[in-house]
Amino acid sequence: MEVQVESIASTIIKYNEASDAKGTETETSSTSPPLQEHDIPGTSPKDNSQELSPTEPPNTPPLGQQTPPQNTTSKSGKKRKALVALYQSELSPSQGIKICIKKSDTTSSGLDVSKKRKAKRSRKQKNRDLEDSDDSEFEKKRRKDKSNNNNTIKENADQAKEQSYWGSTIPEEVLCKIFSYVIESEGPLPSLCRFSRVCSLWNRVSLIQSLWSSVDLSTAIKEKFRTELKLKWFIDNRISQCTELNVAHWKVSDVTCVLAKIAYGCKNLRSLTLTGWKGFSSENFKFISEEMHNLSSLDISAINVEMNTSKSAIGLQSLCDAIKTMNGRLTHLHLAHNRLAGMPQIIEALANHCPNLVQLDLSNVRTVAHSHGIIHIEKLQAGCQKLKVFRLTNSYVNLSTSTLQEQMESPGFPDLEELSVAVIGEGRVINDEFLQRILKTSSKLKLLDIRGCARLTHESLIRCPAWDLRHLFLSGCQEMTRDIGSGLELIASKWSHSLIELDLAWANVQKPVDNALKALAEKGVECPISHLNLCGSSVSVEAVREVLIKCPNIKSINLSSCRGLPRGVKRLMSGATELQELREAINISDNDK
Repeated sequence: MEVQVESIASTIIKYNEASDAKGTETETSSTSPPLQEHDIPGTSPKDNSQELSPTEPPNTPPLGQQTPPQNTTSKSGKKRKALVALYQSELSPSQGIKICIKKSDTTSSGLDVSKKRKAKRSRKQKNRDLEDSDDSEFEKKRRKDKSNNNNTIKENADQAKEQSYWGSTIPEEVLCKIFSYVIESEGPLPSLCRFSRVCSLWNRVSLIQSLWSSVDLSTAIKEKFRTELKLKWFIDNRISQCTELNVAHWKVSDVTCVLAKIAYGCKNLRSLTLTGWKGFSSENFKFISEEMHNLSSLDISAINVEMNTSKSAIGLQSLCDAIKTMNGRLTHLHLAHNRLAGMPQIIEALANHCPNLVQLDLSNVRTVAHSHGIIHIEKLQAGCQKLKVFRLTNSYVNLSTSTLQEQMESPGFPDLEELSVAVIGEGRVINDEFLQRILKTSSKLKLLDIRGCARLTHESLIRCPAWDLRHLFLSGCQEMTRDIGSGLELIASKWSHSLIELDLAWANVQKPVDNALKALAEKGVECPISHLNLCGSSVSVEAVREVLIKCPNIKSINLSSCRGLPRGVKRLMSGATELQELREAINISDNDK
């Protein structure tokens, strides 16, 4: 600490000496020729209007004062009275502007003008002569001052670099641990690139391969820089020990060459995301399944959105062959935004060869035919007992018919934590039987998204074996939200102790919505509800007041387009400030809490 204080003090002293030296230069500038702007290092060019012209008199009277007469001597030795300027203005705070017009002799003014011109010419010649006579001495002084200033700046810069001892003396192991904490929350890009510019030590630590284990190049790199050459550079210089790689939506012309570089350059790769790659063929898919021996997670979403041919990477034969090759090491498979053929065969291959499958994403899947794809859910449940995430969002799929004995013998998904069967518009395919067959033994369910499923009733949710649901989305479920009975209230009461997020948007009947909110409020402080979506619903002011008073964990509430609420509150309220404004708008005082 004492060393740092001494270094700072010495730096301040040298800066003061430099400023004092500049002050002496300004004092002596009246006798010596004026320095140009390039003579002093670090200064910017000044405005020409602020510099004193050598042709103008050094002392100019202020505006509004008359120039006193001056005595001039002619060549004959006689003194002649100087002339006064023709136009002068006087500024008066009480009377405004006065303009004084005086007459003068034209002949004398002409002589005066000629004398001024001669004086200007002689003064210029005098300055030139002075510069010629003192050129060597002045140039020496200028070079000396310039070198002194440059030396001062270099010394100050060196001292500024040497002031911090913490960054250069910390052990690399400790610094690497600090970087790892930052990467856990923000990722290696662009954090490590910024760390590498600090100093040589930070640059050396930022190149440690263990810090580049999980790299997302889909969002950290701008689209214009997502080229094949840049990707190859990353593989060679940064991500050789990478285990999770996301290169979604990269512009790759030679897919085979890049995949070979990834396979042989990143031998520890376990997760690969190739969303949106163009020209991805079945041979490439076969190469991935055979050459990337540690790969367990594969995302090939949006590969063949337009058509599905025999050469496509996710054709029926190539997909089934890859599933068989990867076998038990396949844990995550994303096939979203694709057109699939032979959905029953794909599900059968997963059930027979992937017992460790944890996540299956079939969102926005379309079939080659116009009919819905058929999923034999009982076979998938029997073969993939470890499935935790199952997404069928907005997909043209339906469950196959099965006998009652098959449904009874099915083990279900006991570890399922997330199920999404939401549809855009009104989904008429998904009913109570559809949901109950999937959630037969799913007691660990945390998220359920059934938005747009118009045929679902409250009975399917009441019979759900999960008791600790945290996220529930019911927007567009007309059978539930329009039921004037106590169905919606029972659903809210069942999960009032665990719900963090509840979506009741566009519920057009006031009574069920109000009863559901009151059921949450009855739990009081024990209710963990944080996010409420009541957009377009018929909720009343009293129900909103009761939730805000008795549920202190509310962080956001969406009241857009709610017809039963007063003006000024029909919007999304998030944060402590906006929620306090909402409480004041609907007359909630501190005594009500």
